[in-house]
Amino acid sequence: MKIVGVSGRDRSGKDTIAEYLIEKGYFGYSLGDAVRRHSMTRHKDKEDPISVRNMTETSNWLRTTYGPDVVLKQALEEYEKALENGKVYKGIVVYSVRAPIEVDFILDNDGVMVWIESSDETRYRRKIANMREGEAKVTIEEMLSQEALQTSPQADKPREVQMDLQYVQSKATVVIENNSDDIEQFFQKAADQLSNKLEL
Repeated sequence: MKIVGVSGRDRSGKDTIAEYLIEKGYFGYSLGDAVRRHSMTRHKDKEDPISVRNMTETSNWLRTTYGPDVVLKQALEEYEKALENGKVYKGIVVYSVRAPIEVDFILDNDGVMVWIESSDETRYRRKIANMREGEAKVTIEEMLSQEALQTSPQADKPREVQMDLQYVQSKATVVIENNSDDIEQFFQKAADQLSNKLEL
């Protein structure tokens, strides 16, 4: 099994690169979408059920209740089901990697960990231009404040059930910069940096 992890901060371009790899023949599973589905239910009475703050709370709850690797296990189970149904893939791309246990698993299995780097200003502009249902408009300061909950573990919760983007970023084997709105240029960067590591 060739496993590729994709991470980065909100609106950095994680999903875009994952979609590129899916087009190239990889099975894709979004850890973020899995948490988002739970957050829509868990925070359904709020105006912003999938805000970064509510997604963080939901992720911590999931990992505390079902184990730190609960979302990763779901991804691998879905991949195995697809293979059992006769599908053929070059590997699996797991995107929105946020937790140490996820990146450690990827690297321990000779995988590739991709970090998408994008400036705060660029990400904020994209966020406001492409609001998801279940999000409320925030200022850039509010965006960064909420993201701090995912950047490093909080002192009031067990470290192993929390997200730690600093750790994930530090383990990246490939870093792709994405501050342009030119998708083809972004894909070319990905091809240039991944072609010697993955079958594309």
